[in-house]
Amino acid sequence: MKIKKFYGVSTYDAMLKMKKELGSDAVILNTRTVREKGLIGFFKKPKVEITAVYEEKDAFKLNVSNNNLNKINQELENLKNMVEGISSSIVEKKTEIPKKLEIYQKKLIENGVNYYIATAILKTIEEQINLKDQDEERIEEIVKYTLLEYIGDAKPLCLNKGEQKVVFFIGPTGVGKTTTLAKMAAQLVINNQYNIGLITSDTYRIAAVDQLKTYSDILKLPLKVVYDEKDMFQALANFREKDIILVDTAGKNHKQIDEKDEIVNIMKSVKNKEIYLVVSGTTSYNTLKSIISHYDFIEDYSIIFTKIDEADNYGNVLNAKYLTKKPVSYITTGQNVPDDIEIFDRDKAVKCLIGENIL
Repeated sequence: MKIKKFYGVSTYDAMLKMKKELGSDAVILNTRTVREKGLIGFFKKPKVEITAVYEEKDAFKLNVSNNNLNKINQELENLKNMVEGISSSIVEKKTEIPKKLEIYQKKLIENGVNYYIATAILKTIEEQINLKDQDEERIEEIVKYTLLEYIGDAKPLCLNKGEQKVVFFIGPTGVGKTTTLAKMAAQLVINNQYNIGLITSDTYRIAAVDQLKTYSDILKLPLKVVYDEKDMFQALANFREKDIILVDTAGKNHKQIDEKDEIVNIMKSVKNKEIYLVVSGTTSYNTLKSIISHYDFIEDYSIIFTKIDEADNYGNVLNAKYLTKKPVSYITTGQNVPDDIEIFDRDKAVKCLIGENIL
């Protein structure tokens, strides 16, 4: 590993130089403001100094080798999930449901709902309702109502005047946490009712800080980059007058997350908070189930589904609700800031799940 320093007239300028030379995989160790030594330096504008660590060439080769091994392991994991899915579906198909509900079972599965979940929900209807005397129109109403109840109401961000709210965005890497945070921040700025601060602890990827810095400049919002628990508490103290603090956390492999993580300790120590688990709508069911399982030590959170525009259906929304019982707050439908985010609409989701309209 090697350490190198970069200088610029601003944090953004210094990071661009670092990114150009070292790429997006370098890790930032420290950022500070410095002046040139001597009398001349006193009259000059201070510069931003970024200290970064990066891998030497031999280590880089080793990292590439490790990445290849990780890809092989991921392929084996996918194969394992596929086999498990086939095996479980063979067992699950022993469960029979009334013929009047078979069409809805088929529609739900076609729209991404797991076989077991779709069947379990429809079996509940069979157990509660006498379907023999119900016509097709009435049965459709019953199915819709049942799905609405399973999905539940959306839970958008709740803000109270005079009370600071700290909002954490957590989740695996690559799901769009930074962009989602920027969309929410932009909408709050447009409403012009709140004093907002931004914090990012995602210093593992230069591109993540760079991206949020760009958004903070555009929105004219202060941004604090933190590297450890001490920095985080200092940033929170610095933003003590803010109404809302939005915190972008580092994306990690969900299998590596646990309750000993530094960000988890920080979240536990904050009183008035909102935690959003950000998940891609394109995630496979087995991966979704694994993500939910690895974050189950967090008691109170809401879900944001991103990339719904890239997904084929709303199946994962119902899957996640069934597995977690946690509310879905927002969905995102593209990369545009601030437009492509909306409060989750359960009526629209149910219509899509039973094939009444498309995404």
